[in-house]
Amino acid sequence: MPQNKNTARRMLQIAGVALLAIVTLYLAVQFYVIFNQSYKTETAIRYTMSDSVSLQGVVYFDTVKVQGSGDLGYLVSDGERVTNGTVVAECYTESSQGLLRERLDRLHRTINLLTKSQNSTGSDLSVLTNQTRQALYNLLDKLDTAQYSGITDAEDEFLQAQNRLQVSTGQVSGFDSTIAALQQEYDEVKAKLDTLQTVKATTNGYFTGTDAMPTVAVDGTALADADAAALQQILTNGLPAADTTDCAGQIATGFGWLFYTVCDAETAARFQDVGTVGISIPGKQNTPLSATVKELTPDKETGLAKLVLECQTVNADILSLGIETARIDLKTYEGIRLDKAALHIVEGNRGVYVKYGNLQRFLKITILYEDENYILIPADGQLGTDNEVRLYDEIIVQGKNLQDGKLI
Repeated sequence: MPQNKNTARRMLQIAGVALLAIVTLYLAVQFYVIFNQSYKTETAIRYTMSDSVSLQGVVYFDTVKVQGSGDLGYLVSDGERVTNGTVVAECYTESSQGLLRERLDRLHRTINLLTKSQNSTGSDLSVLTNQTRQALYNLLDKLDTAQYSGITDAEDEFLQAQNRLQVSTGQVSGFDSTIAALQQEYDEVKAKLDTLQTVKATTNGYFTGTDAMPTVAVDGTALADADAAALQQILTNGLPAADTTDCAGQIATGFGWLFYTVCDAETAARFQDVGTVGISIPGKQNTPLSATVKELTPDKETGLAKLVLECQTVNADILSLGIETARIDLKTYEGIRLDKAALHIVEGNRGVYVKYGNLQRFLKITILYEDENYILIPADGQLGTDNEVRLYDEIIVQGKNLQDGKLI
């Protein structure tokens, strides 16, 4: 009897070992399938790529200093265009005066809003209701997407629509008495602020307050006269700090700005016969601005070239720049961007494998542009041509044993 028990125990042990071996083998097979026959795909979408170069240089624009000092309250925004005589700031002698200015601005905004809200007589109720709903959706969208620059306008639009709806439905008879009371307060506050000393623009141009000015002093004459070697020396040594003594800001008097930089001979050759480029300053002016090649002067002795770009777009971000690293786009291409890892050559044809359901297909491509990591192809691909990939195809970026017509 004990012998039978021992035999049964051994049989169970053998069965357990066999079951464990089967499970282990099954898992091994599954892992092999996963890691050796898996595929990584990317959807073919439209993309823009640029043949670009990054260069360090100096941003320069003609400026006039605006004199002023003390506790200043600015009445114009940085980058705003002003004319000669425009009041750009007021001088506060007490901290409460700054609060009065904020109150005056709020009163002005509210009076304008209520005045516009009066005009709702004869408006269709359904139209006003729909306008209020759409204005609310627009405001919520601005808040949700962090479009802070447009929140104030969206809020005014919603409040105006809501006020007009209240007038139309008879919830309020109008805002005449409220406007009159606010206007009286506005006049009283304004009378107090009218006694303050002010800072005025002395010429026409784009104003920038002291805090938004470049931190370096730029000598336009020195930049214009410098050859490539001298300009390289300026960039290496840096520029002196800007003098903000008795300075309330500055006014850029021109309608554009210049970017002075130095490049090697190989880079300079890429600018030959190029008239227009795109220029951006990553992290500061991210959207490329159109600029023209104003000067390209090679220096054979040093192997360097002086490059000057001219841009006619001025904004607050540009007016704060000094020595910067710019991205310059010589040419822009639009098409479908593909990862270079997806590229294959089959029977002398360049192409990629595309996943159609459970089937692999090899499609030929025509390359418009490429960099270290990606290639760009035309977005108008058609089967049977030299460029067969189409928008929204599933491109196989990673996979083993790829073959046209093979099941995945």
